Amino acid sequence: MKQEPNLESFAIVATLLEESTDSSTFDAAMLELGANPGLMESLMVVQFVIDAIQGNPCPDKRYTAGIMQFIAEAEGKRLADGKSNK
Repeated sequence: MKQEPNLESFAIVATLLEESTDSSTFDAAMLELGANPGLMESLMVVQFVIDAIQGNPCPDKRYTAGIMQFIAEAEGKRLADGKSNK
């Protein structure tokens, strides 16, 4: 039975974004990524956001700007929904 990825799964895969990773951590992350290939998209989004926040050059700055705009709109909607529910 295949397990759906969760925050713990993503935390394991996110270790690939760290500057240094030991081989056992790397292997665990690659196994998790193999079991849940959809996490690769989440990993890419996180890296684009990190690059944008740090001001690192990105291959497609419009794509990164689009991600940041999506996050800003989603956060604005979440906050507006929270206020209307009170």
